[in-house]
Amino acid sequence: MERWKSRDTVYSGKIFEVQSGIADIGDGRESGRDIVVHHGGVGIVPWTGHSVLFAQQYRIAVQETILEIPAGKLEGDESPEHRGRTELIEEIGYKAGTMVPAGFIYPSVGFLTEKIHLFLAFDLTKTEAQPEWDEEIEVVELSLEEVRAKLRANHFTDAKTIAGLHALLNHLDAPD
Repeated sequence: MERWKSRDTVYSGKIFEVQSGIADIGDGRESGRDIVVHHGGVGIVPWTGHSVLFAQQYRIAVQETILEIPAGKLEGDESPEHRGRTELIEEIGYKAGTMVPAGFIYPSVGFLTEKIHLFLAFDLTKTEAQPEWDEEIEVVELSLEEVRAKLRANHFTDAKTIAGLHALLNHLDAPD
């Protein structure tokens, strides 16, 4: 098992920090390692009973407009469920009556510490969206048939969205 011998923070920003160092990789061998430290986030799959609601927005990192489930980063010591409920209201303007935990994912284990907690949101009530000042989000609603077809066609490219949608399908397809 690899263990850090030394590491330093080489960058610290609003969302993440970058650490660089030397790892003992076993048998006396050493190797350089760089990691991005992120405090985690949530992704929520809002199910209306007949369709899934998505947040569509431009992502400058990949220079594309992405269709994704509502999501956000954890702030302070708040619970992932609390953050998920908050993001649903902020991004798409819905409150969830029931939130079902659907596991978590590590989006890129080779260099990123981020852990995204996934939830399925049921019993939705429409409210007013409250996006952050720098977010431009379009709410998109897709039927379950459209979601299945887009998954088969590899239309979704966001990891948390793909994992969350599969969790929803597994939940809906499970025998009672």
